[in-house]
Amino acid sequence: LTGLMVVALGGTVRAPAGEDDWLAAMMQAVLIEQANEGPFWGTFAPYIAQLEIVRGYLLNEDTASVYAAMNRLMDMLEQRENGMQPEVANRLFDYCYLVTPAEYHDVSRHIDRFIEHQYGQPIS
Repeated sequence: LTGLMVVALGGTVRAPAGEDDWLAAMMQAVLIEQANEGPFWGTFAPYIAQLEIVRGYLLNEDTASVYAAMNRLMDMLEQRENGMQPEVANRLFDYCYLVTPAEYHDVSRHIDRFIEHQYGQPIS
């Protein structure tokens, strides 16, 4: 996955060159959104904490726990936990699909969301 993704007010985040960089890219995307948050800091703290949990599992090579923790992050984004703005949550959710290896998250959630967005209804 190479290329650029535009994130919040024209900022760019490079898609990682190798699988080892995916978590750093995801963390960078969250930090960029946090920097754009303005004076109401705090919305992104739980998301950063969740990515730190992912990092711990990744360091321990616990693939099942990385998968569960990344899907928890996607749950958080879908539910806009901690008052996250829908546009930001959608952007980060979509970026997760771009950078996270399929073995570490439920790719079908992204596909279902794409279909719903394109056709206005979830698939049965």
